Amino acid sequence: MPDIFVAQNNTKKIKDPLVSPIAPHKTGVPEKYEENTVSRNKSPLKLNTKIPRKMSFSNQKENEEIVLLLRAHFITNLPWLAFFGILIILPVIILIISNSTASSLPFVTNELIFIIISFYYLITIVYALINFMKWFYNILIITNLGIVDIDYSGLLYHGVAFTKLNLVEDVNYIKTGFLRSLFNFGDVFIQTAGGKENLEGIGISNPSNAAHIIADSIGKGEGSG
Repeated sequence: MPDIFVAQNNTKKIKDPLVSPIAPHKTGVPEKYEENTVSRNKSPLKLNTKIPRKMSFSNQKENEEIVLLLRAHFITNLPWLAFFGILIILPVIILIISNSTASSLPFVTNELIFIIISFYYLITIVYALINFMKWFYNILIITNLGIVDIDYSGLLYHGVAFTKLNLVEDVNYIKTGFLRSLFNFGDVFIQTAGGKENLEGIGISNPSNAAHIIADSIGKGEGSG
C-alpha cells in the first residue's frame, strides 16, 4: 500500500503542468532564450537566422530586435589585402636593388632612409585600416520593424538609411561568377515605396537566404514610427 501511494504521487508530479521537468536555472538556459526560440519558430523573419547578441545601433527602439546582420563576405577583402602585401614588401625590394647597384646618392643617409620608410609604412597601415573599417562597418541590419543600411566610406562619411518592412516592395539578389558561386556571396537589392531610398547589400554572405527572409517579411512590420 505505501508503494501504491508513492507511485500516485510521482505520477501527479509528472503530470502537473506547473512543474517543468527541465528547469531553466538548472540547465543554465535563460528563460528569455527559450521564449526567443519559441517565437523564432513562429516568425518567418527569424527562421534559420543567427541573431547577434549584445548589439544595438543608433536610434534603435525599445521593442526593436535585431534579427539578421549582413556584412560583405571576408573574401571581398582579398584585392586590397593583396595590394597591401605588395606595399609591405616593396621597400625591401627597393633596398635590395639599390644595394646591389654601385651608384649611390651622397645626400641619402641612413637616418633619411629610416624616416622615409617609417612614413611610408605609416601611410600603408592607414590604407589597410580604412579598407578594413569600410568592410566592417558597411552592414545591412534586418530587424523586426524594418531594415537599416549603414554605409561607411573613409573617415569622414557615415550614412544610415532606414525603411520599414511595410514599405518594402520587392527584393532580389545577384550571384554571378566563379568566386561568388564558390564562396556563396552576392548582392541583395531592396526596392522601397513612397520615394524612399533603395537599400542594397554588396557582396554579402548567403544572399539567397537573406533575400528570402526579407521577401517573406514584406508588409509584416509595424507601421508605427
